[in-house]
Amino acid sequence: MQRRTLLAAAGTGLAAALTGCIASAGDGADDADDGNSTTESTPDPTPTPEPVEAVSVATGERLTTVVGDGPASDDGALKPHHVRLENPTDEPWTARIDVSRPLGSGHAETYELARDAMVNVSLRVPADYEVTVTDIDSDAAATESVGPEDFDCNRSWTAFSPGDGGVSVSGASTRMACGPRVVAADDAVTVALGDGSLPTEATKPHSLAVANPTDAAEVVEFAYETPAGAVAFGGAYRLEPGARVEASLTEVREVTLRVARRSDSGDEVSEAVTVEESQFDCNASNTTVSLTDDGGFEARALSTLMFCGDADAKNESSA
Repeated sequence: MQRRTLLAAAGTGLAAALTGCIASAGDGADDADDGNSTTESTPDPTPTPEPVEAVSVATGERLTTVVGDGPASDDGALKPHHVRLENPTDEPWTARIDVSRPLGSGHAETYELARDAMVNVSLRVPADYEVTVTDIDSDAAATESVGPEDFDCNRSWTAFSPGDGGVSVSGASTRMACGPRVVAADDAVTVALGDGSLPTEATKPHSLAVANPTDAAEVVEFAYETPAGAVAFGGAYRLEPGARVEASLTEVREVTLRVARRSDSGDEVSEAVTVEESQFDCNASNTTVSLTDDGGFEARALSTLMFCGDADAKNESSA
C-alpha cells in the first residue's frame, strides 16, 4: 500500500510586536534635539518550511523496491543485498533514502514510517553503491557503502532506523560458506548497465562479455569499471565450458572490463579492455574477452558494417 502525504513543519516564528519604533540616546526633549534618533527594524518571521512529499508506510507494513536488472535473486546462489528503513519506535519517522550506483538509476524517495513499518530496497547487481539516509525532522544523516563483496550466497542487509537525535545504522548476514557462483555449461548471466537511454534509432547498446570457450571449467574474477574506478558490476564466477557473463551497456559511457584468472603455476593472469564512447553507433556491436587453453585471454570486438553517418549533413557542411 503506497499513500502519499504532505508533511510540513508549522512555522515557529511570529511577527514581533513593535514595542518602540524610536530608540534614543537619552530621554525627553533632549532626544529630539541631539538628532541621533534611530529606527529599530522588525525581524522577519521565520519562514515556514516547504511541504515534504512522502510515501506513507502503515504499521506492520513492508514495502519493497528493486534496484538493478539481475543477476541476483532471493532464492539463488547469489543473493541480493538489502537496504532497510526500520522504525521500531512508537512515533512516526520520516526519512529520505538515496541509493546511488556507478551506472544506471538507483533509488531516491522520502518515506513516513509508522511504528514497526519497514522499507526494503533490494540491490540486485553486485556493484559499488552509496546509501544515504536523512532524518527529515532533525536533518541528521548517515551514509554507508555497499560493494560487490557484500553479495554472495548469504542473506545480508544494512538497516537504518531513528536514533538519539540522528540515524542509527546496523547490519547482519547469515554465515554460510560460499564459493564462486557457477554458470552452467552453455549458459549465460546477463546484466543491463546504464541509464536505459539505448537503443535509439541512431545508437545501439554495446555488449561487453567474458566467455569460456575451452573444454575446462575456470574461476574468473572480473569488474566492469567506470573511468573513476567505481565497480558497476563484478565478482568471482566459475564458468563451465561454453558459459559466459555479459553486460549490455545501455548508455554511451566509457567502461573498462578487467578480468583475472589463475594459471596452472598459481600466477594471476589479467586482461583489461576498454569500450570507448566512439564505439557506440547505429551498428550492433560487442566486445568479448575469451579464456584461452594456455591460461591467458583473447579479446575481440565485432560490429556490423552499416554506415552510420548523415550523408545530407555531410554534403551541406562541405558545400
